[in-house]
Amino acid sequence: MSSLEEPLGLGDLPKLSINRLERFSPSACRAGADDQNTSNYKHRNGGNNQTFFHSSAHSWHLQCRYADSSCNGLDVEFRALPRKVLWDLPRFVQIVEVGPRDGLQNEKSIVPTSVKIELIHKLVASGLSVVEATSFVSPKWVPQLADAKDVLEVIRHVPDVRFPVLTPNLRGFEAAVAAGAKEVAVFASASESFSKSNINCTIKESLARYRDVITSAKKHGIRIRGYVSCVVGCPVEGAIHPSKVAYVAKELYDMGCSEISLGDTIGVGTPGTDFVALCFQHVISWYHYLSLPFKTNFEASDDVSLFLRALQSKSINMLAQCMCEKGEHLLISDHIICSFNCWTFFNATILATLPTYVIGTFTLLAILSVSGKVLAMLEAVLSFVPVDKLAVHFHDTYGQALANILVSLQMGINIVDSSVSGLGGCPYAKGATGNVATEDVVYMLHGLGIETNVNLNKLMDAGDYISNRLGRPSGSKTTTALHKLTT
Repeated sequence: MSSLEEPLGLGDLPKLSINRLERFSPSACRAGADDQNTSNYKHRNGGNNQTFFHSSAHSWHLQCRYADSSCNGLDVEFRALPRKVLWDLPRFVQIVEVGPRDGLQNEKSIVPTSVKIELIHKLVASGLSVVEATSFVSPKWVPQLADAKDVLEVIRHVPDVRFPVLTPNLRGFEAAVAAGAKEVAVFASASESFSKSNINCTIKESLARYRDVITSAKKHGIRIRGYVSCVVGCPVEGAIHPSKVAYVAKELYDMGCSEISLGDTIGVGTPGTDFVALCFQHVISWYHYLSLPFKTNFEASDDVSLFLRALQSKSINMLAQCMCEKGEHLLISDHIICSFNCWTFFNATILATLPTYVIGTFTLLAILSVSGKVLAMLEAVLSFVPVDKLAVHFHDTYGQALANILVSLQMGINIVDSSVSGLGGCPYAKGATGNVATEDVVYMLHGLGIETNVNLNKLMDAGDYISNRLGRPSGSKTTTALHKLTT
């Protein structure tokens, strides 16, 4: 392998600003008594307070290096940005290959059963140990997967490999069990509109339906994987609030799903950390409404906590417009406190005399700013589902999949869904083609020093095989680049 083919480490990206995640994360932005527990400390440099957070809630750590003023060739701007993130990334990431099912399900031309089986064999030969094989769905809805039984009967005896199959209802589950399935997957959505268009029922109806499937699966000793679609955006409703995702994920986990995969179905998500710096000035407008003692400025996070408790006592439940029946309003309180710490971090003075805004203005800001952000969505879900039970499933429609995967790894997630050659999308989300390519994910992970047990060359062979059969070039940027180097 030439030097051009070797993965580039993140050390080659000195200006990567992902360090903002730790500085602005809710667990990091705590003041007062919490500082004693999380070992936060302040350092004075040139008269300016610099706060560095070492939070046990996340595995991100900031290392701050101060450039000596005598360093030749370094301008002032460079010396003012001396931070570098040290990643405590997982040593191993489990790749869940979804190409044979999610990748092929909306191909217009029927792919021969023999080609699907050969593709699966090639994927397994590359080292992939989890391959989503097919779906036991009505051929009327997804004709491409009408041969589910034939595919599963051939591959089910392959040792040491899991072959989950999608089962949208009890009838599909029973058909999968009859064909020899040892693991099934159920599919719910965080969007009401998408749920109705995709599986022809509401979210609550789908969860009730899956409760029967999961109960039956437990009786048969069959592992269940749960999918949540539209976790940051919906082709019909637009941005999806994190609380809705947390609700569906919690329901599936409580039912007995051993793993929950969070899917950005239309690929609009971005890592997103900018909400905290935007909302605080709108919060101030509520101060007079609550008749709290007038203050010229907020001096500590305790003042913000008092403010939030006052909101609760006034029964203002518009903050997150949470759909949860129990009325849990997720994230917003933490983010408000975060924004305060962000402002004070930069020695800003926050006046309580800013123009008074309507309550609805802040509500809208909260919804628009948190929704569509992967970090906020993951934080919400992690309040209810253990990190080792979560997987992420990002589409690359806007080129954000790898960035979102990196953020997820930093949050502690070590299961990633991907599709060989970037195949697939969703037949009910117009234009949402482009699962992230497994080859690109593996290339990035290996560049980070993370094990996958996957042989990249053999994986690219599998991608070339199915791309040739479909009559199109590979959708993997890694494959395309490496092929150009060898021709």
